Amino acid sequence: DILEDVQKNHLYPPHRVFNVDETGLMTVQTKSSKVFALKGRRQVGSLTSAERGVLSTFVVSMSAGGTFIPPMVIFPRQRMKVELQDGSPPGTVFACHPSGWMQTDIFTQWFEHFLRFAKPSKDDPVLLVLDGHATH
Repeated sequence: DILEDVQKNHLYPPHRVFNVDETGLMTVQTKSSKVFALKGRRQVGSLTSAERGVLSTFVVSMSAGGTFIPPMVIFPRQRMKVELQDGSPPGTVFACHPSGWMQTDIFTQWFEHFLRFAKPSKDDPVLLVLDGHATH
C-alpha cells in the first residue's frame, strides 16, 4: 500500500525504482585442481573436499528497469584479506564482521556505495525499497 501510494504521487520510472536485499551464500575457497590420468583412460576419478563452506552475506540491488548496483560482500571475519576480492565484479565493495551479517554501520557503507552508482538528484530522484530489518 505504501509503495503504491508513493508511486502514484511521484511516478518514478522503472530505472529509478531500486530494491535491495541481503542473502547468505556459502563460499569455499578452493585452489584450481588438476587431475592426472593415464593417457587413453576413459574414466577418471577425482576426490572432492568435504570441507563445509562459510556463510557470507551478499547485498544486491537492482532497479525495476534492470540497472544493477555492484554488490557488497560481507565476510565473517575480523579483517579483510585482499585475496577474497579476486574475481569479483567491478565495483564490488567488501566488509567484514565476525558474524558475517549486516550491521548498521555496514549498511551505511553500502548506502553510500548505492548513492555513488544510482546518482540521485533533486531533478532525478530514486526510490529505494528495502525490508524493515533493524540494521536499515
